[in-house]
Amino acid sequence: MEKSITESRTRTPEEKIWIGIIQQAFEDAFELGMGHNLSISEVSQARNWFYTRACSDACDHVGTTRDHILKLYNILSTRYKSGLITKDDLRRAIRRLELKI
Repeated sequence: MEKSITESRTRTPEEKIWIGIIQQAFEDAFELGMGHNLSISEVSQARNWFYTRACSDACDHVGTTRDHILKLYNILSTRYKSGLITKDDLRRAIRRLELKI
């Protein structure tokens, strides 16, 4: 059996910040924020962020595309809405987002 070799990429502090921004957008879009209540307007703004130039810029900073992030968002959204994953699974996936970028 062949083992696949995965290359671990070391992120710069700046890339980690941009990944954090993307993760925060995911959390806000799924209303997962701890310790603060988001208004319907703020949740809507977070969901719309994935279609903006700001999202494209954040993606450029971490070496991915807005289309890739949008695909990940849509996959998580579909799975969550259909009940295939729980809120805890969603949180875990968002925390591990760096591995998918």
